[in-house]
Amino acid sequence: MSTINELYQNVSGKNKDEYRDYLLVLDRMDWHSYDYTTWPCADLSFQDLDTNENYDVWPFKPNLNEPHWVDLNNQFPSGIRRYGYVNKFVMPEQVRELSHDDATDILNDIKDLKDNNAEEFNDQINEYGFSDEKHFLWGIALLDDAEEKAYDAADDFLKEQKAKLDAQMDAHVEAAEAGGLLDPISGIDMETWAAANAKIAGGMDLEEVLKVVGTEKPIWDEVSAEWTARMSQDTTFAISKVYGDAFMNSNIGKFASEETNQGSASSSSNGSGGLNEVMEDFELYIKIMCHQNMGATQGKDAASILQEYGLTVTDWSSVGAHWSPKMATDTRMALQMGELMEKYNAEFASAKAGDDIDF
Repeated sequence: MSTINELYQNVSGKNKDEYRDYLLVLDRMDWHSYDYTTWPCADLSFQDLDTNENYDVWPFKPNLNEPHWVDLNNQFPSGIRRYGYVNKFVMPEQVRELSHDDATDILNDIKDLKDNNAEEFNDQINEYGFSDEKHFLWGIALLDDAEEKAYDAADDFLKEQKAKLDAQMDAHVEAAEAGGLLDPISGIDMETWAAANAKIAGGMDLEEVLKVVGTEKPIWDEVSAEWTARMSQDTTFAISKVYGDAFMNSNIGKFASEETNQGSASSSSNGSGGLNEVMEDFELYIKIMCHQNMGATQGKDAASILQEYGLTVTDWSSVGAHWSPKMATDTRMALQMGELMEKYNAEFASAKAGDDIDF
């Protein structure tokens, strides 16, 4: 078996011909007996490392193309997980017998005792098989890591499914284009019609919209009826997808000029005020959603509720387009949504849909 001194060699800067014998030493090493806590390469003289740096497990490790040790320091660079790994902590049997959710709830309840009742805290961690406070905190960290990994796995699955659905919808749109379903009607294409409807919903006068589109009301009415009919008959929803994209991003085509967009929406439509705030605050988005839902049951107009937050109907469409894809691929956000909806539905129900709004 190789000795410590034979394994602990600095070959940095050497080529492989110069340390061929050293490669043979490594090859003869019985790695089943390797214990990173006892070999010089463990580098355990300090516990926490800078998480922005990459560290070697021995002070003279060569580059990645040369022989090197398994880099355990990069797996656990700092914190209680590193401390627990170094000290070979294991989860007590009392905790392993519990489900993940029950174990998490119990340990967090015990953690809450730490600052209020030190004696009971120590009794509780001993009852659940932890040797000391650090062992206990490591146990909580281990459960948290397992939960994060589960969430990440769920998110990866959702993202994979969304990518498949997006690809399928793109194929439907291409087929619709090839089949003529997206051909303009009386010179008005789908994007223009959708953008025009968005402007109308945002408060732009119909006459001004028709002027930008370059048509008259009788033709507009015919075009609207035909586009609506096409959408209702499209079982692939390709037309609806194109419509939705243009409606939520209505500053396109004939409506792209700055002059066209002036005065056509609320003060928030240029990226300020209420729109900016709700784009950055997920809780606020859920709050407004609940406000509208509860307001509808009490006879309040959804548009008027949006105005209380400095938003237009068009703004709200943009907000939905911003948050919906995130919720579709973020399990944590979906769970948070349920908690927030419960909170704000109760608030607005008791306040009659926000008679007393704290915004």
